[in-house]
Amino acid sequence: MKAVRERVGDPLAWTRPPTFATLVRIILEQQVSLASAKVTFDRLKAACGGVINAKRIAGLSDADLRRCGLSRQKARYVTLLADDVRRREFSVTGLATMADDGVRQSITARMGLGNWTADIFLLMALRRDDILPVGDLALVKGIQELDPSVGSTLEAICERAEIWRPYRSAATKMIWTLYLFNRNR
Repeated sequence: MKAVRERVGDPLAWTRPPTFATLVRIILEQQVSLASAKVTFDRLKAACGGVINAKRIAGLSDADLRRCGLSRQKARYVTLLADDVRRREFSVTGLATMADDGVRQSITARMGLGNWTADIFLLMALRRDDILPVGDLALVKGIQELDPSVGSTLEAICERAEIWRPYRSAATKMIWTLYLFNRNR
């Protein structure tokens, strides 16, 4: 990591507030570019009157969500998440007091939200120290660029990252920064 830092400088902040809006943004970032997700998020924010929360999402129709750029699936995931929050079956603020495994379990119990979503929320919003989002393509490619001998299997990635424990979140941010640096972004 020292060599990476010397090459690319300090890692990007990669932090977000631990809010409902952040969880929605992470949903929008699933399997698309960050730039594309940001455009959709900004449109959704405008449709919500500048504040994305469960009540305002519930006030939007499927057609409204689709006009913002959400796919049919993501519109469903965001709507169901808002419903869970409104019914008090899920508390975004409550996640801060849970252990990592509890956060993962609570997030992945929601439709369309998997381990990647939970890991990104743990890393960026809750700022936990030892998160390795192995489902993140930029992380996997970045690790392979850092160390070409690493395979692409989950086991190979986890084994290579073991040396960074208990600070795998910091290593992840460095690798993401390296990944963007290598692409002139």
